[in-house]
Amino acid sequence: MPRSLFMKLCLLGFIACLTLPFTVAQADDKAPTAAVEKFHNTLIDNMKNGKALGFEGRKAKLLPVVNAVFDMQAMARISSGGGWAKMPEADQAAVIAAFTDFTVANYAANFDAYDGEAFVTKDQTAADAKGNLLVNTKLALKGMPPVLFNYRIHDVGGSWKIFDIYLEGAISQLAMRRAEFSVVLARGGATELIAHLKKLAAEAKKDNG
Repeated sequence: MPRSLFMKLCLLGFIACLTLPFTVAQADDKAPTAAVEKFHNTLIDNMKNGKALGFEGRKAKLLPVVNAVFDMQAMARISSGGGWAKMPEADQAAVIAAFTDFTVANYAANFDAYDGEAFVTKDQTAADAKGNLLVNTKLALKGMPPVLFNYRIHDVGGSWKIFDIYLEGAISQLAMRRAEFSVVLARGGATELIAHLKKLAAEAKKDNG
């Protein structure tokens, strides 16, 4: 991972993740840590093969994994705040699709080269009153302190899925997005938010092109 990406992680709060050490969770694809490790494996594979795959190739590898391990519906809903309930179902579906494409494009653009990085799963917390728990991990970097990522996950139809990520245990992706999206929604509703997400995805591709 280039130093520029490390700085983005620190400044933006997320991107938002091998020689990843195999853990017990890898033998149990129903374990809470399995979703996180599947995601990490894909990121590292993309980084190792980044140049050969190209931007679109990395997106193609990430899309099914992101759909499998992230609860994109919950992430889009929470990020949209009170504006979500005001949207027709068709607009909600379009927001989820645009949010997913933006998420995949962001990862494809930023995790594109390998320099010995390794994700390590540390532990998981007990479930809270709502059944949510945290999977705590770190990203080991050459010559730099590790970066901590805490994944908030919950059960969706019998599968554990990620619905928020905290950088260094404090910076919530959803909180950041909600603050950003509230301004966009106030300006032009779901139509404006969808256009905003498509613009961000296009910019990720352009910056990586």
